Amino acid sequence: MQLEFIAHATFLLRLDSGRRIVIDPYKAHEFNGRFDYPTFAPLCDFAVITHEHIDHAWLGDLRGNPVIVRQAWCDRELRISSVFAYHDAFGGTKFGGYVLMKVIEADGQRLCHLGDVGEPLSDAQIADLGRCDVAIVPIGGFYTIDATAAHALATRLAARTTIPCHFKTPLCTLPIADATPFLRLAGTYTHLPHATYPIDSLPPGIVLLDDAFNP
Repeated sequence: MQLEFIAHATFLLRLDSGRRIVIDPYKAHEFNGRFDYPTFAPLCDFAVITHEHIDHAWLGDLRGNPVIVRQAWCDRELRISSVFAYHDAFGGTKFGGYVLMKVIEADGQRLCHLGDVGEPLSDAQIADLGRCDVAIVPIGGFYTIDATAAHALATRLAARTTIPCHFKTPLCTLPIADATPFLRLAGTYTHLPHATYPIDSLPPGIVLLDDAFNP
């Protein structure tokens, strides 16, 4: 399994078989100019959605008639499951309900994408997520957990590699923090340029990936 960070919370996975999975595709040029990423129109076999917000669930630009997975999928090569969490620390009443965090298993690897999780996770939720080779964790705060909560969650998940997402960039000026507070808490991390990486080749620990538009 290979991974490419596109932008915000959008990732593209390529399986060894050639099948392509997009996670949380966004709609370009939204939020009155405060979310100004260009159109992303991948050819894909699956679109995996954690929740129904426009920066995570835009299907209008996808090519290839993908299977849309909102909850679960299982075949001989690929298993996708969901773990429920609230979008905020107020039982989902502040930012639109819940997210279905995703666990994607393929090619002997296990990736967890936490979507816009906005609450501290219980021991039961951590157990349901299970072992993570790669954990993708939002860090920007306001709409999601903030840097402090994200660092604590990453510690509890104990993934081999943790990749931060959902933070402020030159093309995303929503009221969220940039990656700096989280990276300060991490202390040590690896910064990699935008590319497609085999998951099992990613360094251990915190890995900051450049997205496709902010190299």
